[in-house]
Amino acid sequence: MFLDRDGIINRKLPEDRYVRKPSEFELLPDVEAALAIMRDHGFVLVVVTNQRGIARGIMTEDDLIQVHQFMNSLLIKCGVKFEGIYYCPHDKNDYCDCRKPEPGMILAAAKDLEIDLNSSYMVGDSASDVEAAKNAGVKSVHISSADGDIGAELVFPTLIDFARHLHDLERSFPQPCV
Repeated sequence: MFLDRDGIINRKLPEDRYVRKPSEFELLPDVEAALAIMRDHGFVLVVVTNQRGIARGIMTEDDLIQVHQFMNSLLIKCGVKFEGIYYCPHDKNDYCDCRKPEPGMILAAAKDLEIDLNSSYMVGDSASDVEAAKNAGVKSVHISSADGDIGAELVFPTLIDFARHLHDLERSFPQPCV
């Protein structure tokens, strides 16, 4: 399960503002429960996030690492752990292969963590997340409370709604007889 960070896991700050320190990081409601459901259904949890604030000099990679350590410390209390956190430190005009909508972070994580792309999802809140999913060959999930079609395969208002969908989907298949 590939997840964007800002707007999916934590509260997204206004445009051109970046979560630069742990005190600015706020988990969204029910994120811990949603991630636990995904974990319990066998998904490897991986963050893939654009962090252009680094390229713009607004924050450093050390700042970002501290934020991610804080995020992990909040989630580990609930038994949730990200197996990988991949980030793109480049700006929009750097034309790298890791900045979403390019699939670089997803493909690198899949290789590093031996993740089957055919049974994976990319969960995000933007068109670049959906496009990155398509470019990587994974199912796209758009988390949005607004009406607006950006071409995602699945759309849910919140992460917990998507997690419940996964849970219900698995329960709808007959369990194998042992």
